[in-house]
Amino acid sequence: MKTAKNQDEKDKKKEDQQMADAQPASTETAGKQTLDDIMGENGEHYDALNEFVTDIKQLENNSYKNFSEFGKNFYQSYEHYIQQSSIKDEIRFATGFPAGLKALLNSTSITVDKKKQYMQRMINQIMPVLSSDYAKIKNSLSPENYHNMVKGSLNDPMIMVSPFTTNLKQELGKNENYGRTVNMSQMSKDMENDLEKGDFSKLADYFEKIPYNRDTYKKLNLNDRQIDKMMDDANKIFRDVTSDLNDDSKKQIMGSLMLVLSEESDKQFSKLDKTHSVNSFNNANPDPVTGLYLALNSSKSPVNPIGNGVDAKNFARMMRGNPYAARSAMGLTY
Repeated sequence: MKTAKNQDEKDKKKEDQQMADAQPASTETAGKQTLDDIMGENGEHYDALNEFVTDIKQLENNSYKNFSEFGKNFYQSYEHYIQQSSIKDEIRFATGFPAGLKALLNSTSITVDKKKQYMQRMINQIMPVLSSDYAKIKNSLSPENYHNMVKGSLNDPMIMVSPFTTNLKQELGKNENYGRTVNMSQMSKDMENDLEKGDFSKLADYFEKIPYNRDTYKKLNLNDRQIDKMMDDANKIFRDVTSDLNDDSKKQIMGSLMLVLSEESDKQFSKLDKTHSVNSFNNANPDPVTGLYLALNSSKSPVNPIGNGVDAKNFARMMRGNPYAARSAMGLTY
């Protein structure tokens, strides 16, 4: 009888567990939509929003070659966004503002600077609507989204020189591992800028700043004094050798160091605790446009074909080489 009773209890527990498994997850988990869910429900709205905030960032950064062409794109993205937004039935915004913006941009009697001032006023005016969009998206973001948004902030030319990114770097630096990764990324970009200018005067300085893993030498039973001497000797030798090299040789060395740092930074970043990305990003407090721009692109791979922000074609051009040869040598695909 006892055995039968025990079996009945086991069967009851199994049945209860099966019923529990059939129930949906907790309301907190089940009720929360992912960013992909939200974008999938209204793809056209979020496509239009992404186009508009991208144009706003271009306006902020003056990252266009021809203002006339940019103005046409800005008008189209503004109008498209309005037609897809919650205020699409408001005549002033659905008809009046787009018509005024188009006339403004087509005017030959108004200076470009004044046009840009009016455009910025229109952006400021519609900011509450953009803030509402960002609030909805923000509630759907996962740690992975935030991690990619942080990476985008550090690598995307539209974001990486903004005050927000300066604040973000300070927040990230509160974690030693993040700080090291950010420093490597920044040094790689500094090298890229010097390569662009043909300035190799800081090559030895860059070499000295490259972080090394002291534990690697500890495994060889070397003490701190021996390790420090090895590093000091390496720095002096590198500085002396490169001082005797011509600019072409210095360029090749700087290019190689830049790529190694870029790739190492990217590799280390992918292993970091994503919780710190979430906290750092929110503590840095981006404006709605910056938040939207980064969030709407966070499910995509950040723009960093080689590693942490170095573009393969641009690198090959600086090195006066073939971008596809550069790609092949580094195992790249694009």
